[in-house]
Amino acid sequence: MSDDEDLLREVAGAFALPGRWLRSTPFGGGHINTTVVAELETPSGVARYVQQRINRAVFREPMRVMQNFARVIAHQRRALEREGARDLERRVLTLVSARGGANCYEDSRGDVWRTLPVIEGARSIDTPRSAADARAAAFAFGRFLAQLADLPPPRLHETIPRFHDARLRFEQLEAAVREDAAARLASCRADVDFALAQQPLVARFEALKRSGAVRELPAHNDTKLNNVLIDDATGEGLCVIDLDTVMPGSALTDFGDLARTAATRAAEDERDLAGVRVDAELFAALAQGFVRGAGVSLAESERRELAFGAQLMAFVIGIRFLADHLRGDTYFRVHREHHNLDRARAQLALVADYARRRDELAELCAETNA
Repeated sequence: MSDDEDLLREVAGAFALPGRWLRSTPFGGGHINTTVVAELETPSGVARYVQQRINRAVFREPMRVMQNFARVIAHQRRALEREGARDLERRVLTLVSARGGANCYEDSRGDVWRTLPVIEGARSIDTPRSAADARAAAFAFGRFLAQLADLPPPRLHETIPRFHDARLRFEQLEAAVREDAAARLASCRADVDFALAQQPLVARFEALKRSGAVRELPAHNDTKLNNVLIDDATGEGLCVIDLDTVMPGSALTDFGDLARTAATRAAEDERDLAGVRVDAELFAALAQGFVRGAGVSLAESERRELAFGAQLMAFVIGIRFLADHLRGDTYFRVHREHHNLDRARAQLALVADYARRRDELAELCAETNA
């Protein structure tokens, strides 16, 4: 048995799981954490559990991540119980306790793991198959925002400080350009010049926050389409997952991050930039679903700026990919040469399309009612 297999056996055995461990296999395509599915033989058949190793290079204080995680799902569960929600165990994540009673386990290498039951009969998708998919996922994220709106103090930990701070991300890009650590600047100079010219987007977001038009709220902060499980039978947005970045944020950045991946039929790392554009039908479905899901927790001033939020987040994520490319791919996991540059170019193409169609998309948001 390899060292990795020994470790996976150790991790599976550290949690209060039923039955005999059979195997643990890689699962999902996330950029940050390592995720496996552990399969166990039980009298009633094979039981499956998701096990995730928290990436300490990204989340420097994993116990704070777990504190947020546990608070958030407990609050969600209480909200769903008050509503009398059916099928509750499939609508909110459940942490499996380690054998010592904690909600996570620190392995023999010093890494922190958590375990959750697999929610069967549901799947995540990377791009919307239809407007119905977009609407369902957006409703789930909007509802998640509403569920956390009355989360009592204390304030959630910032698991990645200044995560969606547009000013910080812009300054990090400027630093990466100056340093050119991987000697890649010459091959992407046009992309860098376009990105640096978008600084007014940063200033506008800062002004909206200063004025109170955009509020700080407990938010998901990583609202990619594939962070909602879609029910196989009904097409409903069943459960919001991947909660490591749940911390103070805003409705604008949550909707915006969703729209950058789900308001286009192109992949996040699409190389054919001619196909990277905002799909009006998908964008309208996202706005409708998010507004209805969030309900009264979404201020009118925030609803009016949803289209700007989408452009802003395509820009913020785009320059993060671009800066990482310039640094030599030190943050995001890559799967091919210049992968982060491909990702950056796709996001910056969306930024340009949002600019071209600003009035059209703002009108779609204005027509959306809770």
